[in-house]
Amino acid sequence: MAAYFQVFRNSKIGIVLTLSLIFTTAMASPSAYFPEKLSLLLKTLSGSDRLVNPHCIDNPFCAFNDWVNAFLFRDAVKADVMARLGPAGAHYFLTYVRDLVAGSVLYYLTAGLWHTYIYQWHGDYFFTQQGFEKPSAATIKDQIQLAQASMFLYAALPVLAEWLVESGWTQCYYYVEEIGGWPYYLAFTLLYLAMVEVGVYWMHRTLHENKVLYKYIHGLHHKYNKPSTLSPWASVAFNPIDGILQASPYVICLFLVPCHYLTHVAMVFFTAVWATNIHDAMDGNTEPVMGSKYHTVHHTHYHYNFGQFFIFADWMFGTLRIPEPRAAKAVLSPGVVPSSGVRTTGKSGRGKMD
Repeated sequence: MAAYFQVFRNSKIGIVLTLSLIFTTAMASPSAYFPEKLSLLLKTLSGSDRLVNPHCIDNPFCAFNDWVNAFLFRDAVKADVMARLGPAGAHYFLTYVRDLVAGSVLYYLTAGLWHTYIYQWHGDYFFTQQGFEKPSAATIKDQIQLAQASMFLYAALPVLAEWLVESGWTQCYYYVEEIGGWPYYLAFTLLYLAMVEVGVYWMHRTLHENKVLYKYIHGLHHKYNKPSTLSPWASVAFNPIDGILQASPYVICLFLVPCHYLTHVAMVFFTAVWATNIHDAMDGNTEPVMGSKYHTVHHTHYHYNFGQFFIFADWMFGTLRIPEPRAAKAVLSPGVVPSSGVRTTGKSGRGKMD
């Protein structure tokens, strides 16, 4: 049984990444799923005649979002909102409501499932038997309240991104054929992901190194500064401006490199799942992926491990700290630096021992 849990801890990120890759690949070729005639898009996909927002005619990005909205809002609701706000205003208002609902559902679903697995089903092994403290009910309640409050503003960023894409201001494309086929799709997707990773790194680091930004924006998230105060519920428990700034590279990089629209959507969707994973304060050998043991060090020592998915940016810029497994030391309590076993990297990128 112990071997099973060790496999889980070491492979959970692989499972999450594999599922994400399958989802992203399936979403990456809309020409295989969506008809070329956009006026028939909703009818073909939903199997019935639905009200199509005229704002979205001849715009595949907008048509896709209008199709998604149709699953949440009845035609009567859409017609009423269009009468009040106009086609464009109705489209973005309903898209905002959709993103708010979807973001909230995703938060409760992923954090709830993760909570059930690591605390309820296997809490005895992961915590009690190893002498680790679980987060208190009060801490989890605080994280849920903060996360839900931030969601109302945080959900506006995807709407802004959708408006920019639908308006033709970015380099997003809808059909893989537009970019020259799958080899170009793969190359540009990897470039986009790498640029986003570096962008998130520097945005996150700036939120720490700028005293005003840290005091008034980012510091709120770092009140969870011990392993026992971290949980899957802390994923988006932050100032909404903090979340928007850290996610902004996903939007900014759309202006710099071609990215498939649905791949972009899938990546943004995956960040919510990923944030749940890295806040559980558990171990696992995940390199070169920046798993939860790295992010736990970030919460306890503040000035290390700013990356999102990978460790390469921290390694390149000298802020990587490699922790020991929690079983060996009680994951670097605040202010306590172990005498060995925790490596940092200097600006040269070469490892050194603390």
